[in-house]
Amino acid sequence: MTKTTFIAFVFLASIPISTALSDDKNARPENINLSNFQSGPENRWSFSHLREVLPTVNIEHNGERVLPLYKSQDFVSDFSLTFEGSQQKIDHIAEHLYLDGLLVLKNGEIIFEKYYGHLTKSRPHLMNSVSKSVVGLVAGKLADEGVIDLSKPVSEYVPALSESGWGPDSLQTVLDMRDGSAYTEDYEDLGTTFRIQDCAIGWTDADYCSEDIPRGLYAFLPTIGRDESKLGKFSYRSGSTDVIGWVLEAAAGEPLAELISKHIWKPMGAEFDANITVDESGFVLADHGMSSTLRDLARVGLLVLNKGRAFGQQIVPSAFIRDLHGPAHYPTWPYEAEGLDPYYRSFWWGKGNQERDLLGYGIHGQTVRIAPEAGIVISMYSTWPRANGDGTTELWGMLDELTDALVARFR
Repeated sequence: MTKTTFIAFVFLASIPISTALSDDKNARPENINLSNFQSGPENRWSFSHLREVLPTVNIEHNGERVLPLYKSQDFVSDFSLTFEGSQQKIDHIAEHLYLDGLLVLKNGEIIFEKYYGHLTKSRPHLMNSVSKSVVGLVAGKLADEGVIDLSKPVSEYVPALSESGWGPDSLQTVLDMRDGSAYTEDYEDLGTTFRIQDCAIGWTDADYCSEDIPRGLYAFLPTIGRDESKLGKFSYRSGSTDVIGWVLEAAAGEPLAELISKHIWKPMGAEFDANITVDESGFVLADHGMSSTLRDLARVGLLVLNKGRAFGQQIVPSAFIRDLHGPAHYPTWPYEAEGLDPYYRSFWWGKGNQERDLLGYGIHGQTVRIAPEAGIVISMYSTWPRANGDGTTELWGMLDELTDALVARFR
C-alpha cells in the first residue's frame, strides 16, 4: 500500500465527529481554538472532546468480543490516602491533581472508579504519550510475526528517512529512544523540535510557527538531522515513536490505526472505539494522538499484566512483555548497568522497583500503571494546565506518589 493510499484512507475516515451533548457540561466552549486547547483551563473540556478540535481516524473495537470488567466485592466509592504528608480524601487529591478519571483494577476487577470534569465511562480522553506504549505493543506483535526485524535499520523500511537522524539506527534502538537523531524535547522551550512539530501536524497555529515548516510528518521527519553524541544514550524524543509508526505502516502495508485495531484493540476486548489524530498529509500521530475511554486504557494495562494474554489467547508475545519488565526477567537484556533504576524500554517506562512495575506516561497527567506482584492496574486521565504541571509546580512527583499509595492501599 502506498503513502497516497494511506492518505486517502485516513481522510475519508477522519472527518471530525461532533460528540457534544446537549447539556451545558459538554457543550463546546466558544473560545476553544488551536492556540489554547492544550492548556488549562480550556483543556479540561478539549481533552475529553478532541474529535471536535482536531481531525481523527477511528481505532475500531469488536462489539462481539468485549472483555467484561466487573465490580469487585471489595469495591469502594470513597477512601483516604496518606498524600503529601497527611490523610486526604481521594476527591480532594483528584481536585489537586486535576484528575478527570481514576480506575483501579485488582485481580481483573474494578475496585475503584470515578470520573471528574467532563469525562464519563463512554467518553474517550486524550492519552498523550501513553499512545507510545500502545504503539510499542504493536511493534512487539509485528516483530513476532516476522513483519519487522527489530535489529534492522529504519532506512530498510522507510527509504525516505535514510538521510534523517534515524536512518542508520535499528528499530530497537529507536524503540528505546537511544537513537542518534537530533530531535529535542523541552515543553517550555518553543524552539525545540517537539514544539515545532506541533506546527507541522496542525496542533497549533501560534506565532512561532514559521511558514517554512514542512506541513505534515511525512515531510517534517526527514528534515531532522543526526547527532552522533546522542546515539546509545536515552533521551526522550517523541518523534522516534512517529518514525516507528511510519515503519509499521510501511512494513505491514496498512494504516497505523488499523494495525492498532487489528493487533491490540479488538483482540484485547476493548469496549469502545478509540481514535487517533491525523495531520493534513495523512500521517497518524503515533507519539501522542490517541484517545480512549478510561476502562479501555485499563484493559491495555490488564493485557500487559496478563503477560500479553486475553480470552485465553496470546495477543502480544510473552517474551516481549518479559523484556519490558527488565533485566531480572530477560537474560539478554542489553542495559544491565542500569540495574533497578527507572528505565525506558520499547516505549514503556520501568518503575525500577523490586516488583518490576511498568508504566505508560503522558504529559498533562495521563498514566497507566501495571503492578504485577500486587495484581493491580491503575488507569488515570488528567488535565494539568501545563504539560508538566500547573505552571508553578511540576506534578510528576505527585502523580508517582499517588500511584504508589494506590498500589499500597489496594494490594
